[in-house]
Amino acid sequence: MRRGARLRRGTTLRRAARAGLRAFAACLLAAASWPAVLEAQEVGNPPESSPYRDILDHQSLTVFAGRFAGNPGRAGVGALPGLAFGAQLAVRLSGPVDFWVTLAQADSRRRTIIADTSVTKTDSARQGPDLRMPLILADIGLGLNLTGDKTWHRFAPYVGAALGVVAPTHKVTDPGGFQVGTNFALVPAIGTRYFLSRSLALRVDVRDYFFRYQYPLAYFDSLDLHFAGPPPRSAVLPYGTTDREWVGNLVLWLGLSYVFTF
Repeated sequence: MRRGARLRRGTTLRRAARAGLRAFAACLLAAASWPAVLEAQEVGNPPESSPYRDILDHQSLTVFAGRFAGNPGRAGVGALPGLAFGAQLAVRLSGPVDFWVTLAQADSRRRTIIADTSVTKTDSARQGPDLRMPLILADIGLGLNLTGDKTWHRFAPYVGAALGVVAPTHKVTDPGGFQVGTNFALVPAIGTRYFLSRSLALRVDVRDYFFRYQYPLAYFDSLDLHFAGPPPRSAVLPYGTTDREWVGNLVLWLGLSYVFTF
């Protein structure tokens, strides 16, 4: 059974790594072909009537706030929804490709479970108190501007992919032995900027922080041979399932960008 669980964990990790590499490869391939597509779209349009306008500056600083959706996972002890805020610095590398660094905090909470059968004998008694769990979200990535180095009717939509970490500001192990630690994260993103002027833009961004939880062995234990009362409570997770789970945590950002050249 343990060997099967290890094989399943290895397969999940390989799939996640391949998904991240495919996302980065897609951005690079699209970046190579996009300038020719935009040039073809502009042919036949006088400059004054073209819906496209050049983005002249090469850096941007965005401050944002939004909603962290969270994901409690199969066991129900993962991150819960909360407000989020942060900032992002982006630098145009060439043409439609941006490099970005994002740092944010999500004001999340999580539930706790008392999985020790010597403490709690029934399902109704094992729910512990909620814990406050602020999360640091940090990532670096590449963004592909779908309109190249231009705007379309003031809009500049984009897709992107990043690698990062998700970490609690302080680690707390609950009575069931579960702890959220520092996790590697895959971060796909999609969004758009709407330019109010050359230097200011409104921004909407949706991204998914995809990271892993690891559950303690106590979550799979439903037996208490020393307890002679009513039947012991059921396991938190079915025996035979993997003790690790990859979960997506959607985040919606609303922000204001200052665009400049340094």
